[in-house]
Amino acid sequence: MPTYKTWTYSHTYIGITYQCQRIKCGLTRAYI
Repeated sequence: MPTYKTWTYSHTYIGITYQCQRIKCGLTRAYI
């Protein structure tokens, strides 16, 4: 697997995880 593919996959995964965390934080704040 080329390095750039690995990096892109990792970057995408981190981005999705980060967005999910932000959404969860936003929902938590809205409920409190």
